Amino acid sequence: MFISQPLTASLDVNTPWNALYEQAADTYDDLVTEVRTAVEHGMHDPGDSVEMACAAAETAGASVQALSSPWSLYTPQDAAAVASALFVQLQYNADALQELARGVGRIVERGEAELPAPDGAGQPTNLSNALEALRSVTDTIHGLVAQHASPTVRALHAAPGSAPVPADAHQTVVAVAALLAEQHDGAVTLNAFHGDGVYDPEDDDGFGCGCSVTIVGGDEKYHFYYGDSEWSVAKESDCQTSGRSMHFGIWETLSTTLKTAHPQQLANDVLRVMAADHS
Repeated sequence: MFISQPLTASLDVNTPWNALYEQAADTYDDLVTEVRTAVEHGMHDPGDSVEMACAAAETAGASVQALSSPWSLYTPQDAAAVASALFVQLQYNADALQELARGVGRIVERGEAELPAPDGAGQPTNLSNALEALRSVTDTIHGLVAQHASPTVRALHAAPGSAPVPADAHQTVVAVAALLAEQHDGAVTLNAFHGDGVYDPEDDDGFGCGCSVTIVGGDEKYHFYYGDSEWSVAKESDCQTSGRSMHFGIWETLSTTLKTAHPQQLANDVLRVMAADHS
């Protein structure tokens, strides 16, 4: 059975919109943990300020890259979690700009820098004008978040989704086999490695359930499988057999390592590899 929505916090009227961000940060925490550890250790000097600002800039750029992928989001609920995080990011960016202005003010108060009087209309903007503009921008950003964050996140979270998101690696293999049987002209065979109910998703050691899919393309047979924590396609002509086992010396890794990836994403990858091989 497929699940159409990822695990997300219940978002009733009493649950704040940023609850999705908080849950996601605890679930997908590989990178988040590093930042939280730094915060717990304490950040008090210029090196900490510069490093965290640079890390935030890199993270924002990486978010743009991640979201630009055609398969960056599977469901409206995925989008709701991302929107929740991005609105929180907007709030923190506004707060950081405010702290920047305060930090410059403290330098001036120590007598270690001079803050010129604001220039009048028609004059080039100086530091005082720039800092005042930052204060205005931060007010605008906070107002935007207050007005739009909750409606946006809640609407996305409540939107019906029909993505066939598998619950484990076995469901993924079965679903990809079914899609390839519909979308490929050659023979497609699901190779069962275990009986019903035998596979334990919590104990696959990065090799999935052991099932695979054989796809005939021209004079070649291709094998789709999960191994070494990645989805791959290999040609049978590049394999060696030992008893009932097949060992591939050459294979192509597909675009996602997610065990519960969208089946169509993987099916597209398989067909792309086969088409490139015959072009």
